[in-house]
Amino acid sequence: MTAIVICLAALLFAARLRTLLRVWRLPLKNGEGFFLTQQVGPGFYQDVGVPLFRRYHAFVLATGLLDMPLALWLAVNERYAAFALEQIVALVISIVAYNFMVAHFSALATSLCPDQGRPVATSLQLSMEPRRLSDYAIPAVEAAVVGTTLLSLGLLGRGYALALASTAGHSTVRAFHGGVVLTVWVLYWQVGFLLLKGMFVRWRMPLPTNRTEDFRRWRMAWLNHKIRIFDAVRLFCALSMLAGMIWMTYGREWSSTWQAGFLGLGDVVILTYTIYVMREDRRLAAIERELKPVEIVKEFPRWPIPEGHYIGGVLYFSRNNPRVLVRSTRGVALNLAHSATHIGAAYLIGLIALVIWMSRLVG
Repeated sequence: MTAIVICLAALLFAARLRTLLRVWRLPLKNGEGFFLTQQVGPGFYQDVGVPLFRRYHAFVLATGLLDMPLALWLAVNERYAAFALEQIVALVISIVAYNFMVAHFSALATSLCPDQGRPVATSLQLSMEPRRLSDYAIPAVEAAVVGTTLLSLGLLGRGYALALASTAGHSTVRAFHGGVVLTVWVLYWQVGFLLLKGMFVRWRMPLPTNRTEDFRRWRMAWLNHKIRIFDAVRLFCALSMLAGMIWMTYGREWSSTWQAGFLGLGDVVILTYTIYVMREDRRLAAIERELKPVEIVKEFPRWPIPEGHYIGGVLYFSRNNPRVLVRSTRGVALNLAHSATHIGAAYLIGLIALVIWMSRLVG
């Protein structure tokens, strides 16, 4: 079991490193004519863009290494389970921070570049097409998630009954406790991805003044990609919970052949999930090569800095502004009065509390 936890922690650390390297190279993804999504002039990376490029890389490293003292302490003290849980929280926080960072530095690059004829936006053009979460629900996927979850809860109930029985051994009680931890953990992630899916579905993006239909097509391809990935993760989490319940309930009674077969089946599920995600990534990449969304960005007007209360240029407070991120004098600012900010902060605090609880259980 310890070896599995160590492998999981190593995989999570590798995922964080891969994310850091991808974000590190992101400014030049579209060539030297761009900084992130902002088109820049010749010599930008040898002139005004030099300090911006250095600041960007400094923020990337600081975000990736901020938790390193805690991670090293957990690893040195052989608290591998707590180390794995800490890496999960750090991965989530870094992804959120990197997304904000990309928007922030794109806005900074915009302020360093000439307007190139782009007008300042005085009105907002939004698609009025209604979007409901139910419109993007696939019945087969939802049925599989719900059915698998209910079956897992049934196995947890069976474990509770066995733990109460007078003949139940210590291993049965431990299996039930493990089932409770697994259930709480997976259900929390299920709620998180469902909230994230709802936020993406209801997210109203402005429309460009030109190439509107191309943008609509790319926007729908991007949205469908995100929804398919979220659904795949939710289904994978539900199957993982069921597999864990089956293993804790019946695994110790199986022969080595059955155990190997069950683990092999799990490997097949993981491989299928990986292939599916890679296929969806390739489909979105093909649409992006065709429509070139980075060029459509030039069709958007430059947004003015809205009125409101700013804190350090990166935090903003206005209940009357419908945007989560707004332009500020220092790049972009997060609107603390927006409901999406409240939900995200509450979920992240809950995740940290859940990890602390689980870390105390595993020791």
